[in-house]
Amino acid sequence: MIQFFVTDLDNTLLNDQKEINPEDQLALEKLMVAGVKICLASGRSDHELIKVMNNLEAKYHRISQNGAYVRTPDGVHLRSTVFEGDLAKRIYESAEEKNLFGFIATEDRILIPNRNHPSIPQIEEGLKIKFEEHPDALIEIGQQLQPSKLCYFGTEDQLHDLQSHIQYHFPDEVDSYISDVHCVDFMPKHVSKGTALAYLLDYLQIQPDSVACAGDSYNDISMFELIPYSFVMKHANPEVKAYANHEIQSVSEAVEWILQHNKNV
Repeated sequence: MIQFFVTDLDNTLLNDQKEINPEDQLALEKLMVAGVKICLASGRSDHELIKVMNNLEAKYHRISQNGAYVRTPDGVHLRSTVFEGDLAKRIYESAEEKNLFGFIATEDRILIPNRNHPSIPQIEEGLKIKFEEHPDALIEIGQQLQPSKLCYFGTEDQLHDLQSHIQYHFPDEVDSYISDVHCVDFMPKHVSKGTALAYLLDYLQIQPDSVACAGDSYNDISMFELIPYSFVMKHANPEVKAYANHEIQSVSEAVEWILQHNKNV
């Protein structure tokens, strides 16, 4: 029987307008009534996951920033991982030669050293967030600031080029994920949604074979590899689809499958 359901946010639970379709909200409500626990797993910050929960008028487990932070429905902090020392600064400075816009994420802040890049307004509108301009951000890394993620935006070719560049210069110090079609995230080594989910399941004493998950991007692959009941969105890249067991058009479709599966067990 499936006891736990994990869903990605952007382009999975959230539509292009960063809203939740009514049928998906209803499906999650049905899942909760059926006794299945729910977890949101996203590259976004925890305060953004809280906003989603408030819109749903529900409380879920939360994996934020690709696994850097894990919290219970009541906000109990279970796990956090940040870049060591000034590593985030060195990565950020190395990436600057590629001239792509990037931000620095801590647990509760999304920082940029300045607002000089012309793509900032468009990205803020697309993500429905506001970047905090902090001129001393790079100076404070490793001291007042403990970043958990660096995020960059560009074309697919630009992102893969940046990935290769950073992996070449920091081969054993960073992991990276294409988290959206125009976005790449750089994380501390061994941080992923999958490692965070494994930690959470161990804490809750739930076996992976009692869990289902849904996602659409490369940063969801680590969950697909851990969980036998994996659902991937139809719009996902074929490389991502190869790791999942089922293809869906909506979260509600996955929920209906889970409810029917539990009924038949």
